[in-house]
Amino acid sequence: MARRILACEPRSLHAATITCAASSPAEFRRWRRSLHNLIAYQRRRSSWWRSTGFWGWWDGTGLRGIVSLGSITSTEFISALRRHGEIHLRPIEIENIRTEVYAAAMSVSVAPGVKETGRYQPLKIAVEPVTVAACGKPILRSGMIVPMPILL
Repeated sequence: MARRILACEPRSLHAATITCAASSPAEFRRWRRSLHNLIAYQRRRSSWWRSTGFWGWWDGTGLRGIVSLGSITSTEFISALRRHGEIHLRPIEIENIRTEVYAAAMSVSVAPGVKETGRYQPLKIAVEPVTVAACGKPILRSGMIVPMPILL
């Protein structure tokens, strides 16, 4: 997961802790969907949100994870997600990303039993930054291109 986060060229990395009201995996699925929809809505409203990424794991009481704020401020992020729970952000260095991801993912081991397959996947949320692939456009030159001479 740390490699995926680093592949997105993250800016302004923070360790996030969100206290959510979800008490079961089924409630967490609904909460996760509403959080994903909120971030998608913010991205449609403002292009600044497109570089924001969020990766987190539910531990039974809340969510622990990593936030790449990109072009928005921590205040904007907290105010947008305020109704989803109490949010605490702590700035982290890019060198510490692996230890932070490990600590967040290991918090799943204390979560209540999950009867679904996929180990920790039902307890995870990942909203990656939007990346736009640049398509190659042919270079159009004005004027005629002189053909290469043929040697016989």
